[in-house]
Amino acid sequence: MTKVISNNTTKLGEIDVLLLQTWVKEAGEFALKQHHSLITDIKDDHSPVTNVDIRIASMLVKHISQSYPNHQILSEEGSRQNNNGDILWTIDPIDGTRVYISGLPAWGISAGVFKHGKSHAGCFYMPAIGEMYWGVGDTGYFNGQPISPSKNTDPQDPLAFIAVPSNTHLKFEISFHRLRALGSTAAHLAYVARGVAMAALTRPLYIWDVAAILPLLRAAEVSLVYLTGKPFDPQELLDGSCSKEPLLAAPYEIIEFVRKMINPK
Repeated sequence: MTKVISNNTTKLGEIDVLLLQTWVKEAGEFALKQHHSLITDIKDDHSPVTNVDIRIASMLVKHISQSYPNHQILSEEGSRQNNNGDILWTIDPIDGTRVYISGLPAWGISAGVFKHGKSHAGCFYMPAIGEMYWGVGDTGYFNGQPISPSKNTDPQDPLAFIAVPSNTHLKFEISFHRLRALGSTAAHLAYVARGVAMAALTRPLYIWDVAAILPLLRAAEVSLVYLTGKPFDPQELLDGSCSKEPLLAAPYEIIEFVRKMINPK
């Protein structure tokens, strides 16, 4: 079981990240227990949603509203609270709903925090495998261990791979020999931050897909850019809109090398 840690970096400004870890752990354990009683529906964008997604979104919104009543909240499952505060929470109750429904492990509970429009803190918990990721500012942690700049920058490394969406073969030609689709955008990005994945290609995404991992990417000195090479600016998506193109994450020194290997069909 993942241990929620506490130290003097868990608080920054108005956010208690230890409390956030407690909330996402609670949500993750709830999702594990409720897997036997799933009710699945299909949203307008043809992606699945379950009764557990909706319940977790409600749980997290309630926790945030009670603890931080002046904060704004934006959730994937349609909940938005607009207050006058300068802090915005983004929630993805289950990132990787398809793999969660299928009983596979690469899914998690994701929450990110923005202050004055800039990434401030985040937490991503994968309960099926006990992995806790969290960060504040430019620091990041994986199961209590600090994340440092990635050393997985050698494309010739026999373990190097690019994490990709499952439909990548329909949309892109990628001249790299190992691609893996695990089913969760946040997990893919977290593995780049850890140095497990060399890079990650996303589909066009929403802010809640990436918000929790942004502090970890900064800690790992991982660049996040659009496929055109334009740097990612999270403020462009804080209104709940979808990005107009996919994103690519990789360590600074190889981001251009990887980007040139990916070509739309």
